[in-house]
Amino acid sequence: MILREIDAKHILTRSKLRDDGYTINPYVGCQHACVYCYACFMKRLTNHDEPWGEFVDVKINAAELFVQDFRKVKDGEGAFLGSATDAYHPLESEYELTRKILQKIVVVQKSSLIPKEFSVSILTKSDLVLRDID
Repeated sequence: MILREIDAKHILTRSKLRDDGYTINPYVGCQHACVYCYACFMKRLTNHDEPWGEFVDVKINAAELFVQDFRKVKDGEGAFLGSATDAYHPLESEYELTRKILQKIVVVQKSSLIPKEFSVSILTKSDLVLRDID
């Protein structure tokens, strides 16, 4: 498994495929390496020679970027978390990027500075998602 920690430029990406408005992917690649994965097309957008499932780039600044990127979100929009990776693959238990992003969403929504309704849909095959139910 090739693991790289990277600084991303943005964490919220405008989506034309869903009504949510945005996608959030705290990782590039995925440890699950599912043979049925629809996100393996993402490999061509990376600088990896390894097959899909054998590399993960960790966007170590993901939570901080969310606060910055959230300013462009309109009231009522939302995000699909884990559209091109499983946001709860095994590395999440170490890095906790998904948890930190969810915490930032709560903080920003409660802030009187940027009051917005913002919904999140999560796609995962991991029971680690139960950790963040609070």
